[in-house]
Amino acid sequence: MENKKKDNKLVAKTLRRGRPKKEKKKLSVSINLKLTEQDYDSIKEKAEKLGMKPTQYAREMTLKGGIKSRFTLEELDLMRNLAGMSNNLNQVAKQANKSGFTQVSLEIAHIAFQIRELLDDR
Repeated sequence: MENKKKDNKLVAKTLRRGRPKKEKKKLSVSINLKLTEQDYDSIKEKAEKLGMKPTQYAREMTLKGGIKSRFTLEELDLMRNLAGMSNNLNQVAKQANKSGFTQVSLEIAHIAFQIRELLDDR
């Protein structure tokens, strides 16, 4: 019986669920780069727009010659707002199916107006 417990523990350890851990390579070598204040500000601004640190931005540009664009903070906020509105719209649709469309038609019009405003503000 003790062998079965040990075997079960061994199997559980080898069959882990979830995403495998990412191998993280340590950055051990550095290159010193001198920039003018204007150049540094430019890099810092571009990095902030992409949600990166300036050194990370410079590393990506150096190694890959470009950066795969991530969502900007503004775009993330826009998506978060849109997701919330979508959730509200789903709740309204559920209510409409339950109690009839005439009671919730004003809510739907209001949510549609909010979505148009959000997209037009860009």
